[in-house]
Amino acid sequence: MGEHPPGARLARLATLTLAASFACEPAPKPDCAAPCGPGSTCVEGQCVADAPVAPPVADDGKKKKKRRKKKRVRRTTPGSAAGGGGSDPAPAPEDEVEEAEPAGEKLPPFVPVDDRKIPQFSNDKAQTIDLEAGSERPSERVLDQHFAKITPKITDCVVTASRYGDVGSGRLAIQLRLQPSGKVESVSVKAPASLNVWGIVPCARKAVYDHRFPSYDGPSVGVDFAVDVD
Repeated sequence: MGEHPPGARLARLATLTLAASFACEPAPKPDCAAPCGPGSTCVEGQCVADAPVAPPVADDGKKKKKRRKKKRVRRTTPGSAAGGGGSDPAPAPEDEVEEAEPAGEKLPPFVPVDDRKIPQFSNDKAQTIDLEAGSERPSERVLDQHFAKITPKITDCVVTASRYGDVGSGRLAIQLRLQPSGKVESVSVKAPASLNVWGIVPCARKAVYDHRFPSYDGPSVGVDFAVDVD
């Protein structure tokens, strides 16, 4: 066999390389027979509808209303130094209070209730005993009914305080001395640090002091009850 010239062998290799490169290229995609209409695109010889574009969400400028926090105020069963009322009183209902949202207008400057003229309750204070007084005592049922009327006023004290700052939870322990005329002689309110803010204590003292209980024929008595703020 005769040998091919070097030039002929190089030309054959170039021809094979060119054929291989053409074989690797994909076949051209056929065009559509007719131009595609609006909203469609020619894909592999067929007119395919374009995917719809979602319209942008319009901002109506309204913000979602935040859910108001709620603070529960629960009145506990009162205790009394006075006897009477053989049966236990019914459990006191819970008063659920919705904290008011801050008003659009600026709040007025905070001014606490002035309770300086309200005497503080004390068991150590000497009491004058009227020998001609009767032996009646206010019953637990009557006291519970009147404490139920005082509790919303104490609740208002807590709600007002919450408009000016943070108010925690805890118990307001209230002690008062009741005169036979139904007038509150003295009152004290003990509160934890979480509730001893924004005038809650003086406001609660005044709410109790201003309340008028029914009169009875007997000596003055010391009474205590509590309000739980959750």
